Amino acid sequence: MTKGFVIFCNRSYLPIVINLINSVLEFSNYNIELFCINFDHDFTNTRVKTIRLSIPKENFFNITKCKIIASVQTTFDYALLLDGDMIVTKEIDNIFNDNEERIKHVNYPLFCKHPHNPIDRWRHITSRITQKKPLMKWVYSVYLFTPNHKWFFKETLDIMNKITDNNEEHLYATVPEEGIMNGLLAEYEINDDMGYCYHVNGFNYVINYYLNGDEKGKKHIEDTYTRYNCPIKLYAFHGHDIKNIEYGKEVIKKIKNKQ
Repeated sequence: MTKGFVIFCNRSYLPIVINLINSVLEFSNYNIELFCINFDHDFTNTRVKTIRLSIPKENFFNITKCKIIASVQTTFDYALLLDGDMIVTKEIDNIFNDNEERIKHVNYPLFCKHPHNPIDRWRHITSRITQKKPLMKWVYSVYLFTPNHKWFFKETLDIMNKITDNNEEHLYATVPEEGIMNGLLAEYEINDDMGYCYHVNGFNYVINYYLNGDEKGKKHIEDTYTRYNCPIKLYAFHGHDIKNIEYGKEVIKKIKNKQ
């Protein structure tokens, strides 16, 4: 079973994605497939395979659509989709081990739980997909999957293509692919996810909590995740301060030196 990471980005996001890729190369044993939107890039590293995706218009809706296209096209047998503004930790490969047996027995991707369950905030999206009530809380559109789950992405992509054809992208702001996939999970009455949020907010104090037990970071974890019954495993940081390129580089160095 080939395991690996699926990442996608456009040219403007590449500097942030380079930090993510460097963290995966540093802390993981598995390879990367990077899907580049309308550009080519050579990492000169045999562990990173780049695939060009050509799309006619780089608006936000179409960029998120490329996440789904990448999930369909990947060659990995067991993959983790990562958003570009993430940095992984030394524990990242545990996510494959944590879920390896479970993923063999489900016919849909395994998503990680959103701590705030913002179903009401984005009901304008899910209600266009289904009128069924979700059986589980909202999940992020980052996920583990195998080739057996590509039907789910193909259905998502079909919906997104029809939205584009009908010039209705504006009706699916601000989480188009995430809202559509949560709608499909409700439609198919799925009630199973990864069970925890592995990619916590990339604030400086949260990273310092991982590195040295910072009390402010600990409080943020407790207030943001555990109070919502969302178990937390620190396998990656997502967004916020790590979008600063130089700070992201420093974070990778600090994680590398963490005992």
